[in-house]
Amino acid sequence: MKTLTTNEIKALIILLGDEDIKTAHVARKALLEARHQAEPFLEEARNSQDPHVRTRAYSILERLRLDDLADHFRGFASMPSAWLDLEEGAFLLAETEYPTINRRHYRTMLNDMAEQFQVRSASKPPVKGREFLELFNEYFFDELGFTGNQEDYQNPDNIYINQVLDRRLGVPISLSMIYLLLASRLRIPVVGIGMPGHFLLQYNDSLFIDTFHKGQLLSRGECVQFLMNNGFGFHPAYLSPTPTRFMLVRMLTILIQTYSTRDPERADLLAGFRDILTRSYAKV
Repeated sequence: MKTLTTNEIKALIILLGDEDIKTAHVARKALLEARHQAEPFLEEARNSQDPHVRTRAYSILERLRLDDLADHFRGFASMPSAWLDLEEGAFLLAETEYPTINRRHYRTMLNDMAEQFQVRSASKPPVKGREFLELFNEYFFDELGFTGNQEDYQNPDNIYINQVLDRRLGVPISLSMIYLLLASRLRIPVVGIGMPGHFLLQYNDSLFIDTFHKGQLLSRGECVQFLMNNGFGFHPAYLSPTPTRFMLVRMLTILIQTYSTRDPERADLLAGFRDILTRSYAKV
């Protein structure tokens, strides 16, 4: 980290507003190198009368925040794959966009959902297998209201755990993530299936669950037919359980694709998070 004087930092912040974009870029680079030494001055600059200074100071602060978050993510990703916690990974991804996310609030929400199902199912005659799964699907999709966001599929909020829980909208992998988090609390034998073209769940090594289409239940044959019809061909690995690490990689890939045109810098930063996960896997 480069050490700068107070006057040097203040001068660089003024240069953030320079009309010459190259000059502003040089100032940004120097402030990023100074990192947390420059942070309090950048916070002050967010109230600058110069709109360029305000915008560029915020951009630098956001980059510093995401760099710090990447350090936390690096520690998370360095654990053996079998130890990775999906819920923790999902919160870390959400913090890239929502830094003040209240984890306790959303954990309590998930706990309450699981407890509510336990209470309701306890009052009904016990069922097993497909009947049990249909009972849980009715609760998850009809009562709780989770559904696939077909009208706004590319919205990044379809991935972030807090937004999926608040809006009850998501894409196949994020709806499957919430389903899995409830299933783990209820000890329901469900695993993620990272099938090409469409993420599914599998219940008790038998039925497949399409969370994007209200929990439609599929046989193995129907999954194979989907793969063949969509040009993926078939390999047994396509219907094998997907580890937490690669669920998170897939979620990051969706976010990277979503941000690639609307916010290329954020897409690049998220690509760094994905690289952390894959490089850590190679070392484990």
